[in-house]
Amino acid sequence: MSTPRPHIVPELSHRSRKRDRSRFRAVLSWVALLGLALGLRVALAIGSPSIFQPDETYQTLEPAHRLAFGYGVITWEWREGVRSWMFPAFLAGLMRSMAWLGPGSSGYINGIVVVLSLISLSTVWFAFAWAKRASGLNAAIIAAGACSIYYGLVYFAPKAFCEVFATHLLLPGLYLGVYADHIGERKRMFFAGLLCGLAVALRIQLIPAVLFAAIYFCYPRWRQRIPVVLAGLAIPILVFGLVDKITWSYPWQSFVRYFQANLIEGRAAADGIKPWYWYLEAVLVLLGPAIVFLWHGARRTPFLAAFSVIVVLSHSLIGHKEVRYLYPVLPLLIVLASIGFVEVAFHMKVLARLRASPKGLVTTGLIVFALSSSLLAWRFSRWCKTPGAESAFDQLSRDSNLCGVGFYGPGSDYWTLSWYTAGGYAHLHRNVPILLIPSVAELAQDKLLLNALIVPASMPKVPDGFRLTQCWNEACLLERPGQCASAPEEKQLNASLLKTGN
Repeated sequence: MSTPRPHIVPELSHRSRKRDRSRFRAVLSWVALLGLALGLRVALAIGSPSIFQPDETYQTLEPAHRLAFGYGVITWEWREGVRSWMFPAFLAGLMRSMAWLGPGSSGYINGIVVVLSLISLSTVWFAFAWAKRASGLNAAIIAAGACSIYYGLVYFAPKAFCEVFATHLLLPGLYLGVYADHIGERKRMFFAGLLCGLAVALRIQLIPAVLFAAIYFCYPRWRQRIPVVLAGLAIPILVFGLVDKITWSYPWQSFVRYFQANLIEGRAAADGIKPWYWYLEAVLVLLGPAIVFLWHGARRTPFLAAFSVIVVLSHSLIGHKEVRYLYPVLPLLIVLASIGFVEVAFHMKVLARLRASPKGLVTTGLIVFALSSSLLAWRFSRWCKTPGAESAFDQLSRDSNLCGVGFYGPGSDYWTLSWYTAGGYAHLHRNVPILLIPSVAELAQDKLLLNALIVPASMPKVPDGFRLTQCWNEACLLERPGQCASAPEEKQLNASLLKTGN
């Protein structure tokens, strides 16, 4: 005779279904959040393309195009070995593998946007993971939501800047070094060092902050952790040195020459020289009203606060300053502010003896950060304005009859009409001469060397033989039928850059 089963199976089954529903809701929430973050980044970059600073083309995409397809604009940094080939090599691989996705340059340009945006989602994961460990689930949801929508992160994430890419590798390294205690100690310390080392190799200005982080990782188990962290840090540095030896003249040449050119020789752009306190103002611009919560967040997680301060101060010692150089601290500051918001809300609830629900707290926090982001985003209209020359190059990349393109723009606005903001061969994607034509006389002399001409919209008269095709943001594309005569090398853009030292 069989023994009756205890009545625990239905209860276990109910608990199991409840866990499954909870997991499903968690997965669905993550898919929605990451989808929102990815959608905003890709939609802005593809739907409203812009150039924040020409380095995103000529220091990364353009050398990548030269690696992938054999031709490109060569600026002084790439003639003198000031930059490493590692990041352009990564982008070149994306270009070769994604060119089929669209006509002209659109396939790989849009493909790179999607890949870099996907990698940038590490900011959302980091914000959630760090804030949850430091302050709980409410702060984690607010931090992840804020990093999904904050205008600075959304705008810069798809751009091929070394400091941006380095940040997306750095953040998981910081988390592994401090919090990932569910992973074996040696493994997490090694990968923390490896990711931080990659960030430093891509952006050597992060050395002081990463050195501080490495010391923090190793405390208090110095003997066990130092060798593993150093091994992780050393591998990418050694690889970058080996690549410099192969592609330039000696190991770590790009590091040495970058330091010499920018800090000793003063080759950085003169209009980028700012006073030492300029980054303090830039932090306010990047974070907006949410900055009021930083102090409370810093008290809760002092490591992130100290790391951010070191990044800001070490960059402040360098005369040449750009707001994009602060990108590595932006997600950290948002996490600090999110934690600070929860801390402030808790103290207010205690003082006022209120009963605030977790959902209400999270909703209020997300609204606060959305408003903080929106109040600042509208001020930067240039961020969503595509330079006309770049639009012209994108269109010409689909023109199989193109045999030469010229820039005619005496006295034209720099951001509207310049080879510097046209996107180079990475956007043109046609192996044809690019010529600079500064005067009417030279236009008359050289017009048979090209069949496409980019001019200011204010140009009073279309030159003989050309017809107006289209205008974008005060720059117009003119085209003429027929083929081109062979353009002498000394008239082409690369020869002009070599002659002027640009």
